[in-house]
Amino acid sequence: MATLLFLAAIPLIVLSQQPAEHADAAARILSVDPATKTVLMASDAAFKGDLKEVWPGQAARFWVNNWTTANDAFTWTVNVPEHGDYSVSLMIVNCGKILIDCKLPSPAPVNVEVASVSSKVSYTVDYRKAPMTNEWVRGELPGVLHLPAGESKITLRAIANTDEKFNLSVFSLELGKPGVAKAMAKEASKLRASTEWMVDAKYGLMFTWTSTTQPRTGAPKPYGQAVNDFDVNAFADMVAGTGAGFVVFATSWSTYYFPGPIEAIEHLMPGHTTKRDLIRELADALNARGIKLMIYYHAGRPGENWWSGNGVKNMNKAEYFNEWESTIREIGLRYGDKLAGFWFDDGTTFYYSLPAPWEDFTKAAKAGNPTRVVGYNSWILPKATDFQDFACGEGGFVDRVVDDPELPVGGSGIFVSGPQKGLQATLTTTNEPGNWGHVTPNTAVPAPEYSAAEMIAFLQKAAAKKLVATINLEVYQDGSAAPATIEEFKAIKAAIKPVTK
Repeated sequence: MATLLFLAAIPLIVLSQQPAEHADAAARILSVDPATKTVLMASDAAFKGDLKEVWPGQAARFWVNNWTTANDAFTWTVNVPEHGDYSVSLMIVNCGKILIDCKLPSPAPVNVEVASVSSKVSYTVDYRKAPMTNEWVRGELPGVLHLPAGESKITLRAIANTDEKFNLSVFSLELGKPGVAKAMAKEASKLRASTEWMVDAKYGLMFTWTSTTQPRTGAPKPYGQAVNDFDVNAFADMVAGTGAGFVVFATSWSTYYFPGPIEAIEHLMPGHTTKRDLIRELADALNARGIKLMIYYHAGRPGENWWSGNGVKNMNKAEYFNEWESTIREIGLRYGDKLAGFWFDDGTTFYYSLPAPWEDFTKAAKAGNPTRVVGYNSWILPKATDFQDFACGEGGFVDRVVDDPELPVGGSGIFVSGPQKGLQATLTTTNEPGNWGHVTPNTAVPAPEYSAAEMIAFLQKAAAKKLVATINLEVYQDGSAAPATIEEFKAIKAAIKPVTK
């Protein structure tokens, strides 16, 4: 599967890897909040050695790699309101296969150390034999790190023998007073909704239908006209014919439009909503056919330069959080129990780095329907928060349905350990090779990547683990899928959901 698949939701990123410019990193002072978990992004550290930030200058934040010697080190400057002991976790990977170019045949464990001026803790980073989309870990370091009041430094380095070869990448370091993480997890559990209906559905479909979606031929209609002309019943009948138990409908994907009269969005982005409430009509039509509706929502704001690093760096976070919560709460209240869930993109690569007020976000997302399920996409990284119900599972079938002790056959479908522990397992992937949306003018939707027989085998393996598949189908601007896709899913429906008498 092409690496571009994983990056399709972030189309502005240039696929290159550059040394980070950290001339000002040493002067950057990061505040530590004893009342919650503090996130120190690896890219906010001052670097020693040849460490490199992956894709710098974007709103989304990625990791720092090329940590290959004992001379490399990260140093964060922090300000602590009062002295105290802190638990430490690392989002880290030992020689991951994806986007890191690890060439070590048998990666050995690597010992690392986190040190403050008065104490230190250490951790062994093992090589995690897992699908390449699930290799990263959130490693909890034993013991506590003592931090003095005021300004001080925290350093992360390897304590390996210099003759040993290794290749580590780091996304973040997390600090929290002992017990804070457990208390947050307990509060998150109170908001959890049942995902049994997702498991019963076995598979659902995602449709990335936005203002950029193209017709089979000719010029696309303006977004408002495309919404007005969308044949809801034809679309719902098509979905019913696939056997899907739910639909994830993308209302934004690199652009910020909504096919309905949401006042919070119209206030922020005049002309980016529609009078026709396509979401309500879709929900009614799908629900009438026994199919639940979820919404995909992309992080960000409109504006040419918003996804640049400076756009986010200069934004008022409190204002952004209020905007986000107001928008999502209005959507949730408007559709109530017609809306079964939210699939939020950029969970770990964006919201986590702010960091988002997770409990408030999830409460807003469940407004109007406390049984609504919520997931924040973590892509290949560990989960962003416990304040969610399912792991979005962006990746491919080959990566997600292999044997994994964290998701055993015959289990509940909830990860029993690992970077997604406690969340319902789902898999979100594309059916056709290439992009998530049909955005290339005057082209046909590509043929399915796998045969119907291969897809049936994948889905049967997923069902044995209660791993819920969400399969993105490319559709044209009128909402129709390609004939080859329709035929493929007729066979899938017959095999996975046979009619019983």
